[in-house]
Amino acid sequence: MAFEIKYNDQPTPHGMHTHTYYEMLYVLSGSAVITVRQREFECGPGSLIFLNPFDEHASQPLALPYKRYYLLMPTTQLKAFHNNVLLLSVFRFHGEQFPYVVQVGPRKPRFDTYFSMLMDVQREGGTFADTRMEALMTLILTDTQIMRPDLFIPANQLSFLPIQDIMNQLDVSFCAPFSLQVLADQYHVSPGCLSAHFRRVVGISPMQYVTQSRMQHARLLLLGSELSIASIAEQCGFPDVSNFVRRFRLQFQQTPLQFRQKHQARQTEKNA
Repeated sequence: MAFEIKYNDQPTPHGMHTHTYYEMLYVLSGSAVITVRQREFECGPGSLIFLNPFDEHASQPLALPYKRYYLLMPTTQLKAFHNNVLLLSVFRFHGEQFPYVVQVGPRKPRFDTYFSMLMDVQREGGTFADTRMEALMTLILTDTQIMRPDLFIPANQLSFLPIQDIMNQLDVSFCAPFSLQVLADQYHVSPGCLSAHFRRVVGISPMQYVTQSRMQHARLLLLGSELSIASIAEQCGFPDVSNFVRRFRLQFQQTPLQFRQKHQARQTEKNA
């Protein structure tokens, strides 16, 4: 399946972290404080939260029982899921003032049903499971767009630069040597101008976007391959292994080897 839907009712707090996927969190009951990029949001029943792989976030339950759904979408599946740039903008363009949280209000019974049906589709599977999940996702996004059109703003309305094109370019070249000057020259602007417009739309600078993309790719390789740390560093655009380890530890508070070993230990415990 292109998406994974999870239900959780455990009052477990989570420290600052990021994911390798896009996430949509929906609160069924209870409440929590969600911190995203150092901004706090109190989320209660009917709160819908949109997060992307660059959104560092944490959560602290407040009122119990804290019941919520998580819909997780791999980064490789976002564009495959839908060709409507407007609908996808709510995941991609998290500028400095992006509100992150939507209160669905009187539409809560409808959204409760949407997420319950997503769980049913995942459990039942079948030939048309992906089609059914995509249809439900489209309903969620279009209903949200009707309530909060300000969350769904194409990049071309936020900047004269083709930010979507720049992001697409970086998405396929982030492992190559990066030069802000070279990128700015392609669009006939100064590096400072490009960086400022990119940050306004995306929420981080082009260099941060490249670095975090490399780190997310490194996590996937550490989890899904037996490549050496040196090979992963090279594939992620770090010819210097020590620099890669330092960056990884700064991002995830552990070394690449520790990250891999912890994942392997969890898998062993899970399969025991």
